[in-house]
Amino acid sequence: MYSIYGCPMHYGVGDEGLMYSLDYLNQYYDLSIPVVPEITMPENNLSDLKNLNSVVSTCWAIAKYQHHVIRHKDIPLFIAGDRSAVIGSVSATSANYENLGLIWISAFPDMHTQQTLASGNIREMSVSALLGMGEKSLTNILTSQIKIRPENIVMLGLQKITPSEKQLLKELKIKYYTYEETCRMGLTACIQQSIQYLDHLDAIHLSFSLDAMDPALIPGVSLPADTGFNLADIYQMFTYFLKELPVAAIDITEFNMAHDVEHHTSDFIYSLIGHIMELGENDTLIFPADILPYHVKHAFS
Repeated sequence: MYSIYGCPMHYGVGDEGLMYSLDYLNQYYDLSIPVVPEITMPENNLSDLKNLNSVVSTCWAIAKYQHHVIRHKDIPLFIAGDRSAVIGSVSATSANYENLGLIWISAFPDMHTQQTLASGNIREMSVSALLGMGEKSLTNILTSQIKIRPENIVMLGLQKITPSEKQLLKELKIKYYTYEETCRMGLTACIQQSIQYLDHLDAIHLSFSLDAMDPALIPGVSLPADTGFNLADIYQMFTYFLKELPVAAIDITEFNMAHDVEHHTSDFIYSLIGHIMELGENDTLIFPADILPYHVKHAFS
């Protein structure tokens, strides 16, 4: 059974449109997604990391909520603001599965530490924190152990890789495909190779950021890439991964309603939720399905 919830995290990047995106989804579609609110804390240390204390406190709240969901044998479906929120969600999944893999679908690898982070935005440290690197308050969510081993990660769709991140990807031998490589090799081949690489693991955390998509199709993100996957590409990835791998948790991140155009992004999110439900066959979603819009509701029939 899938259990949907969200958090309007914006502290990791500072774009205020993220703060209202869950409210927008709930109000525009007349839904009732449970919301873990951001926690605002005094910021009085490590000025090079923006909103550090607020990000850490909010990630702890997310982790505790997701840990509770998993303990009740449900699969969390987390609708998040900026990607710093996944430090919380992945930490919770890792605490419940000893041999966890991470599929990271994004234009950004988010593998900075405070030594290489020019912007100060913690969102750009999300994966490195899960690897146990950098600021301890970010790496110690729920436990002090590393959350993901580098050999258990596959990244798809990368476009914006800084030199320091490229060097770290190489040093840690993290398997990744740039968006250009998925076009050249063929997306199906990249998906199949990813499955073969991860299929020995006990569980998979599937983390998908909307910035991996073509901004001409999906404009509602804070920092769009130059190009990216189309809708069919994302449906294909979710189809393969959910059918072929033991996916234990899902993130959908980076929806920013302030940048959306004619509901293209929000409609896609609901369609993707419906697609996930169809793939689950007998799975159900803890969610008021009777008030879902038609293009999502049909997945429950």
